[in-house]
Amino acid sequence: MTRMRHATAGADQEGSSANVKPAQPQWRWVRAQARTLTVLAASCALLIGTLPSGAEASDGPLDPDAAASASPAAEPQASSTPAPSASTEPDTGLTSAPEPAATASPTPSPEPSASASPDPTEAPTEDAPAEQVEPEPEPADDSPLVGVLSATSAVFTDVSAIQGATTYSQFATEIAWMAETGISTGWVTADGSAQYRPTEPVSRDAMAAFLNRFAGSPAFAQPSVSPFVDVPTSRQFYREITWLRSAGVTTGWTTATGVEYRPTKSITRDAMAAFLYRLAGSPDFTFPTTSPFVDVTASTPFAKEIAWLASAGVTTGWSTSSGAQYRPLASITRDAMAAYLYRLDAAGIIDLSAALGTTLRHTTVYVYVATTLNLRTGPATTFDVARQVAEGTALVPTGTTQDGWIQVTVDGELLWASSYYLVGRQGAAVTRITSLYENGRLPEEELCTLSWDAVESLECDAAFDLEMLNIEFRNQFGFDLPLNDSYRDYDTQVLFKAVYGDLAAKPGTSNHGWGMAIDVSTSRLPGGTGGAAYAWLTQHVGVYNWVLPAWARPTGTKPEAWHFEYTG
Repeated sequence: MTRMRHATAGADQEGSSANVKPAQPQWRWVRAQARTLTVLAASCALLIGTLPSGAEASDGPLDPDAAASASPAAEPQASSTPAPSASTEPDTGLTSAPEPAATASPTPSPEPSASASPDPTEAPTEDAPAEQVEPEPEPADDSPLVGVLSATSAVFTDVSAIQGATTYSQFATEIAWMAETGISTGWVTADGSAQYRPTEPVSRDAMAAFLNRFAGSPAFAQPSVSPFVDVPTSRQFYREITWLRSAGVTTGWTTATGVEYRPTKSITRDAMAAFLYRLAGSPDFTFPTTSPFVDVTASTPFAKEIAWLASAGVTTGWSTSSGAQYRPLASITRDAMAAYLYRLDAAGIIDLSAALGTTLRHTTVYVYVATTLNLRTGPATTFDVARQVAEGTALVPTGTTQDGWIQVTVDGELLWASSYYLVGRQGAAVTRITSLYENGRLPEEELCTLSWDAVESLECDAAFDLEMLNIEFRNQFGFDLPLNDSYRDYDTQVLFKAVYGDLAAKPGTSNHGWGMAIDVSTSRLPGGTGGAAYAWLTQHVGVYNWVLPAWARPTGTKPEAWHFEYTG
């Protein structure tokens, strides 16, 4: 299959039409100088008294618990695209605001499944075992799990790893890991020390925060209208709760007044199992012939999810004279929750790229930079060519993707096309941002910082999709996608134009100004643009609604191998 050489650039080409490939500009260095000048100007203003009296600097609110080659092959080669296997936001520190506490423990009931959302009064009425209303933590293993933090002292003042201490916890290692990874920051007391409060139950809003951080605090544009009638947009952890719903982890309860999340309710152990199972991507699993727990049968709500958790070695339950018990309707305590997440992480059970689902946002994609495109019977060049379609042909994706290939339906037939030769047009995020704002003047709330590179930020949908791409990239190559540039405000575009001339776009026209373009640091990729990492990148970006524009490709009018644009 041959690629069409474009004589003219695309409609949103940046810069000149020169065909000579320039060296990659050091945008990041220029931005650093711009920031330095800004800081110096502010400092001078402070010295001459132009700032308001008493003004002080702030980093913004904290977020504690409380509060391929140069000329890619026509289609990706199966041998060069290894199978995918699962970024964390920096620890924002502690404040004196408490982690959301559960309300007076109501009678717990499991969260219903998405297919059956009964009114809460219809939930099962089986009680937790009478001898233990709030269960003790599950027994710890004899030795800490391999590959994670082994604590020798407590991170929190109310947690100690020393046996005999009044604050001793058998889960001190796991709780210390929660703090080390930023999944929990705890409560700050009046004397400035931090507490974890290990025996308190986990509320459903805190659970959302835990899982969001466990997933790496992925970029997410929270909805302007809440999907839950009991979670206003102003509520603490609103972003985390709505992220949990968007990821398909929670469904809530359907009531006469709308869908409820019940954020202050203590989460029950069966609902917790369902949350973790869904976060893992709802893996194929069949409830075993013999249940691992005497109090969980095939008809128990979330029986499959509970049995899956046991099969993964994450839960052991309690040993009793009648057999192991799971106690599905009991509330889960914070120390046991730490143990669950610790074991999941250590075992590598959850592939977050799969757990967060496909990110393909387009309902129609178009054949791009290919005179004719082969549609194959499977997601690799080893599969037969079923038909060929011309450049510009509209195709309907099914939402299924694999190894950089997108499944499409043509006349009722399911076929596969390389995402390198497909593009979406004017997605919802692109349309919304370009209609609401001026280029280079996006408000702060529309931008999300990338979890692995705090210098870079993008429009939040673009950031989320890039986060998902980076998870898969990191699984393949063992390091994060290196970047040189992302969002550029208008003033920075003016500076770039002055420094780089025709290499930079006219201020106010750059896709960087929409927060929907990145420049990859190709010099930091092994082999540069001729290496396997770059080849993999160009063959996979389309699955995540990014594209190497026609004008920037080796056959384009202004080759910039490092420049990728968002289409979602």
